[in-house]
Amino acid sequence: MPKVSFILSGTEVEHPLRKEVEIKKGETLFKAARVNSIPLGSSCRGDCICGWCKVEILEGTQNLSEPGDCERRLMLSGDYQENERVACRTRVFGDVSITTGYW
Repeated sequence: MPKVSFILSGTEVEHPLRKEVEIKKGETLFKAARVNSIPLGSSCRGDCICGWCKVEILEGTQNLSEPGDCERRLMLSGDYQENERVACRTRVFGDVSITTGYW
């Protein structure tokens, strides 16, 4: 089973978030966060509308699904960087580490 590491970057934080969870192969980053009570921005509840569930991939990009049409649309309209993905549409097939500005 793939592992997702949720990491809060930065040294200014007193209690950084560092949680590693195992998920089913093919599960989305969004579901992995929600099932494990890790806060992640969203106003559309994972329906690929808002783009607030943007995450930065720190490690394991090769273990993620390729962006589909909906994700590409959000990435273009939301000023995503090369290492950022839409969590509600990104499926995990191997170990990955992520962070987000939401934390």
